[in-house]
Amino acid sequence: LPFDEVNRRIWETGADIFIPGAASKLVTREQMDALIAGGVEVVACGANVPFVDDGVFFGPTAKYADEHTGIIPDFIANCGMARVFAYLMQPEAVMTDDAIFSDTSGTIRRALEEVVKINPIPNKISSNALSLALRKLGA
Repeated sequence: LPFDEVNRRIWETGADIFIPGAASKLVTREQMDALIAGGVEVVACGANVPFVDDGVFFGPTAKYADEHTGIIPDFIANCGMARVFAYLMQPEAVMTDDAIFSDTSGTIRRALEEVVKINPIPNKISSNALSLALRKLGA
């Protein structure tokens, strides 16, 4: 099969969850349209700024996707290693797989729970999370 045909089929296959995690600025509006048409419910941004837009944090493709499906932003979805380092720097940290995983999972869960308190609808998760983060930073 030609590349274009395989590429089209991949995006039109359908999935509940899509995790763009390989590199930044790859996902286009057309690809999001295909994912949304295929029933995607959640996009967990494993890569920093996965959408192709020039906007550093929240360009038009990210905004469009956020309005049409649940987008867990990169600063929540891929915060794992940053949280692990913060945990390991605590003087009394328990150094077990379970303790580290529990701490990291709890951090991500609490962040998402705060966002859901703003708006329980799955759409606009990313924009609400960004607003919340900026408020916390005092911006």
